[in-house]
This record gives sequence, C-alpha cells and structure tokens, in this order.
Amino acid sequence: MTGIGIVFALLTLLAGVSCAFLIHGQILARDVFYRKDVDMFFAELVPCGILMFVGVGAAFCFFLSGSRLAVKKEGENQCREYLFEMITRSPKHTFILFSPETYQVEYISPNLEQVVGIKPKLIQKDVRRMTRVLISSQSMVPEDLLSTLPLGQYHEMECQILHKSSGERRWYKEVLCHIALEERNRFVMILTDITQEHEINDSLENALYTAGVANMAKSNFLSNMSHDIRTPMNAIVGYTTLLARDADQPQKVLEYTRKIGASSEHLLNLINNVLDMSKIESGKTTLNITEFHVPQLLERINTIILSQIKARNQSYEMRLTGDIPEVLMGDEVRINQVLLNLLSNAVKYTPEGGRIEFHIQSLPAVSPDSARLQFTVQDNGYGMSEEFLKEVFSPFVRESNSNISKIQGTGLGLSISKNIVELMGGTIEVQSRQGEGSRFVVQMEFGVPKKERDRDFWRHSSISRILIVDDEEDICQMIQSTMEGTGVSVEYVTAGPDAIDILQKSVDNKESFHVILLDWKMPEMDGLETARRIREKVGKDVPILMLTSHEWGEIEEEAREAGMDEFLTKPFFLSSFQNVMGKLLWKDGTEGEPAGEGQQYSLEGLNFLVAEDNELNAEILQELLEMEGAKCRLAVNGQEAVEMFEESQPGDFDMILMDVQMPLMDGYEATRQIRACTHPRAKDIPIVAMTANAFVEDVKNALDAGMNAHIAKPVDMKVLRETLGRYLKKT
Repeated sequence: MTGIGIVFALLTLLAGVSCAFLIHGQILARDVFYRKDVDMFFAELVPCGILMFVGVGAAFCFFLSGSRLAVKKEGENQCREYLFEMITRSPKHTFILFSPETYQVEYISPNLEQVVGIKPKLIQKDVRRMTRVLISSQSMVPEDLLSTLPLGQYHEMECQILHKSSGERRWYKEVLCHIALEERNRFVMILTDITQEHEINDSLENALYTAGVANMAKSNFLSNMSHDIRTPMNAIVGYTTLLARDADQPQKVLEYTRKIGASSEHLLNLINNVLDMSKIESGKTTLNITEFHVPQLLERINTIILSQIKARNQSYEMRLTGDIPEVLMGDEVRINQVLLNLLSNAVKYTPEGGRIEFHIQSLPAVSPDSARLQFTVQDNGYGMSEEFLKEVFSPFVRESNSNISKIQGTGLGLSISKNIVELMGGTIEVQSRQGEGSRFVVQMEFGVPKKERDRDFWRHSSISRILIVDDEEDICQMIQSTMEGTGVSVEYVTAGPDAIDILQKSVDNKESFHVILLDWKMPEMDGLETARRIREKVGKDVPILMLTSHEWGEIEEEAREAGMDEFLTKPFFLSSFQNVMGKLLWKDGTEGEPAGEGQQYSLEGLNFLVAEDNELNAEILQELLEMEGAKCRLAVNGQEAVEMFEESQPGDFDMILMDVQMPLMDGYEATRQIRACTHPRAKDIPIVAMTANAFVEDVKNALDAGMNAHIAKPVDMKVLRETLGRYLKKT
C-alpha cells in the first residue's frame, strides 16, 4: 500500500470513531439526563460532529493535493537534471559560467575538452585566456561588451577556433547571456560547434556560384554560337546568290565554289563540336580501339595543318624522339581529333609569321606490349592570362581579349580534347603566358601489336647501305635507330659538302650507297644544290629521296630537275620509307606499296546500290557518282535495298552505300539481312555506311552490323574515293 493510501485509511478510521462516539454519547445521555437536557445536548453535539467530519475531509484533500504537487515538482526537477546532463555531454555544445568582475570561472560543463579541445583548468582562473589558448580569430570575451550588455539580454557572434586536440580550424557560434544568480551578476558563455553547417553553406554557395558561372558561360556560348554559325551561313547564302548571277563566268564560279566549300567545312566543324560535347556530357562517349598506323595519322595531320600554316606564313616543325612504334592500338579518330584541335588552336592563336612546334616523344611504358607517348604542341602566339588558365578546359568558355576577339571558335575544343584524353586514360596539361605563347602536353598509353620487322624487303631490294644528309644530328640518329634490325647499314653527315666528300670516297672505294636521304633546308648548301652535286658523282642509278617537313608541292618540279626521285615526309617512319622505295623499285606493279589511304582511285565503270530515303541527298550522291563515271540504283528504304540485292545477279553491283536511318527497315537491319541471305555475294560485297550518324559509337554499330566502313555525311568525294579504293580495284 502506498503512503497516500495509508493516510486515507487513517482518516477514514478517525471519521468512523467520531461517528461511533456520537452515537454512544446519545445512548448514555438518555439514561443520565432529563429529556429536555438530552435534546439540548444532541442539538449541540451533532453540529460539532459534522464540523469535525468536514474538517477531517478538508485536511485529507489538502494533504492529497500537496502530495501531488510535491510529486510533480520532483518529476520536473528530475527532467531538468536529465536534460541538462544530456546537453552538457553533447559533442557540440559547452557552457561556462563566470563573473564579469573577476572573470573567474564558477562552472564549466564537463564536455569542454570534447567540444573545443582544452582542459578546464587552463581557463579556471581567467576566462579571457580562451582567446589565446584556442587561437581564436577574434576576442571571445569582449570586455567592452560585458560592461554594456543589459541584464537579461544576450549577444551572438561567430568565431573560428583552432581545436587544440585535432589541430583543425572549426567554426563556433558563441552566445553571451547576462543573468542574475543569487542577486549577483553573472555571464553564461555557450559555445556551439557549427563547422558542419558552415561547410554545408560553403558547398551551397559554391554550387550556386558554379551554377551561375555555368549559366553565364552557356549564355555567352549561345551568343558566340549565333555569331559563329551565322558567319559561314552568310558566306554560303551570299556566294550561292553570286553563283546564280555569275554562272557564265567559270573563274568566278570556281572561286565561289571554293569559298562555299570552306564555309561549309567550318560550319560542319562547329556542329560536330557541339554534338561531341553533348555526347560527352551525357556520358555516352565510347572508344573504338583498333590498330592504326602512326605514319598515316601524322601524314593526315600534317596535310591539314601545313595548309593552314602556309596561309598564315608561319613556320612549323615536327620532331620525333625515341623509339616510336609504327603500329599502335587505340582510337585513331579520337587521337586525330585531339591533336588536330591543339595544332589548329596553335595556328589560330599565333599571329602571322609565328612558329609552331609539334614534338612526339617516347616515354617509358608500363609493359613491353605498350607504348607511352607524349605529344607536345608549342607556339609563340598570344598566350593566355593566368586567370583564364584556371578555366581553359571548361566548356563554352572563351577568353575575352582584343587580340583574339575576331578569331572564330566555340570554346568547346579544349574541353572535348580533355574529356577524350582522360577517357583514354591519359593526361593533358597547359602552360601559357600572355604575349609569349602556349604549350600543351598530352600523355597517352597505347597497346603495341606484335609484328616482326620486314628484313626480306630490304634483302630482296638489294638495299644494304644508305646515306642520310641532314643538318639536325638527332634526326639522323633517330633514322639510324629506326633502321636497326633491317640489315641495312646507315651512315650520316650534317652538311651538303660533307655528303659530296663521303660519296666521292665511296665511289673511289667501290662501296656505293644504295639510297640517299637528303634534307631540303640546310645551311651552306641546301638540298637542291646538294642533289645536283650528288648526281654528278653517282649518276642516275642511286635513288635520292628528299626529306622534308614542309609542303613540297611548290618545289616538286625544281626538285626533280635537280635529281630528286621521290619525297619522304618527316618524321621518318620505316613503313613510309619502304612504301616509297617500293614505288621506285617496282614501277611495273609487280611489288610495291600496298593499297592505303591517301591514294586516288577511279570509280569509272562501277555499279552501286544506294539506300537513301532522303530524295535530295539521293540526287546529290547520284550526281557525284556519275561525275566519277559510276552508275547507281536507288532504294528508298532498307527493305527495298534488301529486295533489290536479293533479286540481282552476281556482278550487277560492285558495292552498297547504306544510309542508317530509314523507314520500314534501318540500315543496320538491312545489312544483317543481306549478310544472312543466300545470294552468292552476300558475304563479300562491300557495304559502306554513308550516314549523318557520325559519332565513334555509330562507326562501331555499323561495323558490328556487318558493314565494311563508315563515311559521315556530308559526302567528301576525296574521302569517298579513298574509302572505296580499299575494297575496289585500283587503276
């Protein structure tokens, strides 16, 4: 039984005894007193009993109420103590009670060391020591504030504190409260760790700033794109109008056509860059890893860059250092895209008469089956500011500069290049100073297929001794290194007169050189004069090849008159050298250069099946093929193309040109059905994708479907002839 129950029972018992006493007293009164007195007695006794009962009841209620209040107050006190204990053990909040007169600490919550990293005894005698001990960014106990803060008020501020235990800088919210405790003024300092909140706010602010910069950049991009797209479009529309007016003047027609072609190519590059960036941002960019020939890659790059450099009267040098394999495994299209972008930028952002350098260097590889190459593109052009270098690889960003304001561009090329390089597992870095030029360095790792050196070619060609004449000794040594393992002895000299001397000695000793590689531009005596003098010594039987990194078309006639037999583009590659020698030694076609890119093929007399649903595109392609002397039959969708092929006889078609996006049946499915049918040529007839789907994954999809090659629209007849030439007879 509880204490309250016992008290209630005692009170009830007392009330019962009182009632019994009243009744017993009434009985006794009847026996002792007279009737009259008895009535008087009871008249007075009964009210007294009632009053006694009421008093007892009231006392009971008062006692019960007091007990409940005591219990409630005790519960509240326990709750307060529990909450206070929880707060003082929090890892984020700590409390200090101190006197504003003496600054002596009267209470410190037990979690002080956990929250700020110091022991309570360090500040026990003087709370102001906190500022020094914690190396705070501001005074944590401002004396001027303590003297002016009214009673009952509080002051908030933020401060950065060096946490003594972790050594980290953290942010804290400090609250100073002025209170009266036992009729004495006191201050309570509450410190709350808000580092996490600060970091979240900083992240949000950075995200907001980044979003703002991105939005501004995209707005600028749209503005630039509007200008850059309209510029070639204006040229195309304008020269088309002039073509109609001057159609009877062939010279003007040719000039207008050339300018329309250049403007169209520029517009196509803009569109390709935008689409490339879209694919990269969506994470859909893929690589098409195949074998590719480094000499052919560099030859294509040089062909494009040299024409741009010539137009701006700039100088250009390509150098190779180290043992660079001629065949690598990688995505040739993407590598070409990166290098062309860097070189084109160097040309664009270097004034006329400037210098461009392209250096390819072999670095230590991670395994014998791989090659690590470093590509360096350097110029002495306008350069970039230090501020812009921080955003040079950001999409849609271009530097505002009076020197480059008229140079066309989207601000996407470097961003695309960086994404491609990183997708290949490589790195790209830039160094630049405004007014001094820029230097881009790309490093990439490639696979190296295992192939034996062709010793038989040189033995069958009776070539065992060659002479190199070049004023750059490192190039001579590089060629020596490249020819190792072929069985060919290589000697070199660095000047024309020295070449004349060594050749005279070889003639005297009857130890002839079988091939002479001769640089074009040399001091004292250039390549042309040296060739004339060499011919006087060795006659016409020894082939002389001109080594050059420049456009040789303008001097070809003069060079051949001086005694040059062929031209070999720097940098030197064994396969290129072998191909050139093959053409010289087997002019009748019994042996020599295999079919490869860069050669021209005739489409005369060939028959094509063309699957194209767009009437205008079909008409253009038909006209282009007929210009080349070829014939074609048109199918308006994939289903019709399959039916026309199945109904044809062997020999009716030499090749199929297949669009991809067509109604009823797309080009991929049409190709699969053609390859699976019973037609005698189903397995071997060349099928080439000719489509506006121009991404690397589109090329892969075409090859996976059974096509032999991929040509992107709009159609470039040179590319078309070179591609078709790989699968058709060569003239």
